[in-house]
Formats: sequence, structure tokens, C-alpha cells
Amino acid sequence: MKQARSLLACALLFAALGGVACQTAYRAHRDIPPELTAHAVVVYPFGFRWPEPAWRSFELSQRLIDVALAEAGEQALFFGPSEFKVYRPQEDNAWVASNAVSRLVSSGVRPDQALVLRPWAERRVHSVQRESHDVAGRRVGTGSVEETAFLGHVEVLHPSSGRVLVEVTGEAVPDPFAEHSDEGADPSPELTRLMVGLTREALAALDETLRPPRLPTPPLAGEVILIPWETFTYSEEGRPAFAPELAALDALDAEVVRQQRLRFANPGLAPRELTQLARMPAGLYVLEAPAGGKLAPGELVVGVEEGPALPQTLARMRFSLVPTRVRVRRPDGNVAERLLP
Repeated sequence: MKQARSLLACALLFAALGGVACQTAYRAHRDIPPELTAHAVVVYPFGFRWPEPAWRSFELSQRLIDVALAEAGEQALFFGPSEFKVYRPQEDNAWVASNAVSRLVSSGVRPDQALVLRPWAERRVHSVQRESHDVAGRRVGTGSVEETAFLGHVEVLHPSSGRVLVEVTGEAVPDPFAEHSDEGADPSPELTRLMVGLTREALAALDETLRPPRLPTPPLAGEVILIPWETFTYSEEGRPAFAPELAALDALDAEVVRQQRLRFANPGLAPRELTQLARMPAGLYVLEAPAGGKLAPGELVVGVEEGPALPQTLARMRFSLVPTRVRVRRPDGNVAERLLP
């Protein structure tokens, strides 16, 4: 009953604010030992507690990694969901429930120096009875309306000690009448905004805990665009990759899907940029780079060592003690290998 009143209050607030999603204040719990220092954060695939395709877990976690890099990219190394496997996502001992330790060791980070950021959400649907009235105020009928609420959670774990360091939760109720400017690229924009806010809150709580393993080198690029075709190949047990479905679409529908996922990964891209980048291979397209550096505007980083090029892999190079081999596609289409930084 209390939840129903909360949802009704949100619905009334929508009308007052002209279609803004209702979101409660974040609730946070912290239990961080003052002596703890962490050099790395492993970001889990997003945990939907309702049926969603695997690609949604990848791309929403990748959005949260972008937030993490913007907030704390010079304080820690970040690892994303396609760089390790999670076998039991709800188990707190992530070093047993995943193979993330191997990624940490290869980057020179001990397990006790790393944290896990686990984002997940619940979706609750409530049926609310509403009365309709005529112009004279007389009741003319009743109807049932479904209202949806997203309950978001971000947990920060220290698996080596078995402690939950931070728990941040919040709620968002979508406005069914809100207008969205992304042409359907985000299936649930209220959830995305909620999880971005919760992630920022969790990282702020870790400000005194995150410490870089060494001073980073200068940025390799001023601005890059993620061309996120790894979204289509990402899979989990029981949740297949989207790539076969994409291959079965006709050319026009496939182009629309690629542009939508590109738009979600890079909010604000202009239509002309979407069309141009949607026809490129997966990787990191360099928009801006320092003069005289090893990357130049118009180039596309298509691979890092044996894996894909992602924002967090480029960011981790700045902390590496040894050069990293990358593959770069030049504007003329030729691919060359370089050592960064």
C-alpha cells in the first residue's frame, strides 16, 4: 500500500512538472575501512531482474563505465563486462564467481587491491484503478492503468575481505507521456539516468579509497567515439548474442539497429555522424588527439593486443609499465600496428 501511494505521488508530480520522471532520493550505506586502498574496479554486466537480451546488459554496463572513467579515470583501472566471465552474478565472492582475477593479475593488480561494482535493477508493475469524470464532475467510469517503477541498485564489493563497502539504491518511475529525442535508441531512459546517478554516488563514496597504481601518462586522445559492435557479439549463459538476428535482417533494418546502438553508446551524435560511423568496423574513432601524438583525428583503433578496443582499455594504457600493441585503421583504410603509450 505504501508503494502504491509512492507511485501515485510520482504520477501527480509528473503532471505538475510536465512529464519528468519521478525519482526518489538515493539511499546509501557505507562501510569502508579507512585503511583500504584499491587500484582497480571490475564493473559487472548489468543485472536485469526481468527478461532482457544479453546485449542490453553489455551496453548499459558500458555506459556506466563511461561514467566511471569521467569521474575516476585517473584514480583507478576499470574493467568491463566483456573482459571477463561471471558465472554466479549474485554471489558476493566475485573472485570465486568469475574469472576476473586473471584480468587483474595480467594488469599487475592483486585481488586484494581491487573492487567490484555490481549494478542491477528490479522492475515493479502496479495496477492502479482510476476514475473518469465528465465536465460536471460526475463519475462516468473507472479504468485500470499499469504503472512501472524501476528500483536501481549499485553495490561495491571488496571480495578479498568479503565486505560490501557501498550500497546505493534509488527509484525512478517512467512518464508514459514523455518525449524522447533519441528515436528509440534507449528502451528505458529513466532507468539509464537512475543508474548513472547511482554510479556517480557510489564512486563519490570511494574518493578516498581509489588510488592509481602509478601516475598516469598524458591522455592518448582528447575525445573518442565508441563504435560498439561488440554489443552484438556479447553473450551470457542462457542469453545468446544478437549477431545472428542482426545478420538475418534486411539491409535497411540492420542499418537502423546499428545507428540506434551507436546513438545509445554516444548520446548527442548528429545524424550525419551516425550514418558515417555506422558503416565503420568496431573500435574507437578518434575525434581529437594531442598534436604530435601516436593517434590522430580520423583514425580508428580497432584492436588492443588480442582483444577489442574499448574506452577502458585505452584508459588503462596510461598506467601500464610496458607498451601496449594496438591496431589502428588510418583514414585511407590501411591498418597499422603501434605501441602505446
